[in-house]
Formats: sequence, C-alpha cells, structure tokens
Amino acid sequence: MEMAYTLATDLANLYEEFLEAERPKVSAQGYTTLAGIMKRLLQWFDDEEIDLAEVGILEAVRYQSALSERLTREGAPIATGTMHNYLKVARRFFDYLVQTERVQTNPFKELRYPRLPEHLSRNVLTEAQMGRLLGELRRFDELPLWWMRERRYRVHVIAEFLYATGLRIAEASALVREDLDLEQRLVYVRSGKGGKPRTAFLTCYAAAIMGRYLETGRAAIMHHFTRDHARTLFGANKARVAQVVNGELKAVCQALELSIITSHGFRYSLGTHLLRSGCDMRHIQAILGHEALQTTQIYTRVDKEDLKKSLDEYHPRHWKKPAAPMQAAP
Repeated sequence: MEMAYTLATDLANLYEEFLEAERPKVSAQGYTTLAGIMKRLLQWFDDEEIDLAEVGILEAVRYQSALSERLTREGAPIATGTMHNYLKVARRFFDYLVQTERVQTNPFKELRYPRLPEHLSRNVLTEAQMGRLLGELRRFDELPLWWMRERRYRVHVIAEFLYATGLRIAEASALVREDLDLEQRLVYVRSGKGGKPRTAFLTCYAAAIMGRYLETGRAAIMHHFTRDHARTLFGANKARVAQVVNGELKAVCQALELSIITSHGFRYSLGTHLLRSGCDMRHIQAILGHEALQTTQIYTRVDKEDLKKSLDEYHPRHWKKPAAPMQAAP
C-alpha cells in the first residue's frame, strides 16, 4: 500500500535522478530494494514537511526514531538489520546530495546505529542433516503425481546448486545458460551483491546434476508453461524461485523433523561446513564471494551449547561412563 504513494514533483525527479546514478552500483535485486526504501524515505520527509536542505542531526535522529517504531505486517518491531538497511540508504542518499552540492553535510554519518547481533544464523543444518534433506529431495521420482515430481525435481536441482556454489537466491535466479561452464565447473555471476561480478564454483557432483538438468530436465519442466523469465536457468524471477524452494523445504524439513531452513540456509550451511572441515578462511571468503574477510569470520562464532558439549567431551575432568558389569562365568 505504501508504494502507491505519489511523491511531489521535485522529490520524484530527485528520486529518479538518484536511482539512475546508483543503478550501475547495485544488482537488479539490490536496485529494487533501494528504490523501495528510497521512496519511503522521501515520503517520510514529505509527510513531516521537512525540506531536505534543512535536514540536520535532529531530523536524522527523528527519522531513526520513526524507524524504531515501525512494525511488520505481523505487528512486531522491524528487525535491527532492516533498520540498518534503511539508515544506510539514507546515508547513501545524503552523500549524493553532498556530492551534487545540494546540501553541505551528511547528518546521517553522525548517527550511532543500533548494534547488530553477532551470531551465526539459525538457518543452518548440520552436515548429517543436510545429507538427509538433500537425499530426500533426490527421491523426487517416488512422489505420486507428475506435478509433485516435477516440483520436487526442480527444488532438488536448485538445492544442490545452491549448496555447491553458495550463491544467493537472487544471484542464482538471474543466471542464464551461458553463465555456466560445466566442463571447467565455473559459474559466472554477472551482477552479485553490490552489482559486482564474480565467479562461483561447482563441485563435480553438482556439475553432473546441472548437466543432466540442462540436457533433459529443464525442458521437461519448462514446456508446460509460457514464462516471463524463460531464458533464465531456473525459469522464474527471484521471488518465484524463492517461493517454490522455500515452500518445498518447509514441507520436507517438517516431514524429516529437521529445523526448517530457507534457500539462504544452503549458503550459511556451506560456509559452516567448509570451516568445520578445515577449509582455509580465505578460501571460504572466495567461495562465498565475501568482499571482506570480516564477513566470513562470522562462521567462526559457534553456539554456546556447542562449546559446552565440547568442554564436557574433551575436558580431562569429566564423568566416565561406568564400566559394564562383569558377567558370571557359566
């Protein structure tokens, strides 16, 4: 409903000008997100009757306070990460206003942002759990109806692809056939996070699955419908691919009594599993496409329960299992 709001002409022109300047710097998904946040930002200043040229630290604090009072559709406060995204867009926008000499300073650089929680996402399965999940997805041919089999097969392929490459769902959804080099096991991401291109890598197993998918599986799925994104690797935009994958993951995880993960859980799980296997941190950084090693280092943060289990298991002063009672000689 918010996006139906019509900006005043001067703000609408500035909105379009800023987005055009930022378009080359972000991915397609990032551009859509940026456009939505920007419209809400300008709407807030318009509603509050605040001239952009007069925005100072007090107005920036008022905007931050208004964000803290925003609620989700479910009535809960917005997440700290969401607030960070809104404030980063505001800072980015006022940087642009400074560069174009519309304002003197950027007041959003003076704000103290709320602290983000420094924990690894719960959107992760253990290696054994991931094996069970992928194994169940692979049994797509056992489902009773053809559309169930096709849907499960499609999710099976996407799941193996995401777990091998660590790609975000938006990156995977934007790929076309020419972006894959199965012989070299390379994936060329034309517009990753921040609009930057990068190269991802396939395992031998995932390359074989993708080979069969491209030879026969994809055509079997795609011929049923006319699709707006027929040229893309998975035949749909990011929102639709995520909807299909997350819906199937929820059903399968529940059936297997696993924690429910989303499509992004494959990326989180890959980073965690590589680290546990002894993979070099900088190699994980390259595989996941992290620009800064600090981002990758979140995978070194382990759950407190894991630490307590390790302490109990490996500390020299722990309870020994009682020896089995001796059996009386016959």
